[in-house]
Amino acid sequence: MAKEAKTDAELEAMIADRIALGGVFVSVRKDPLLGWRATVITAPKRATYAQQLADQVAAELRKKYTLKD
Repeated sequence: MAKEAKTDAELEAMIADRIALGGVFVSVRKDPLLGWRATVITAPKRATYAQQLADQVAAELRKKYTLKD
């Protein structure tokens, strides 16, 4: 089964919706090993937790979606 291609903005919105933390911005970029990677931008106090959540969600979404060029 082929994976569906999504833009970076679509993937960012999907991850942000799933982690549901206010004040957290998600950025998606290409990654040579994983295909694409999500990075969070938030207050330093919440950064580690928010990044862990984003990594978990991204791992699930990578099974279904690729990053559109």
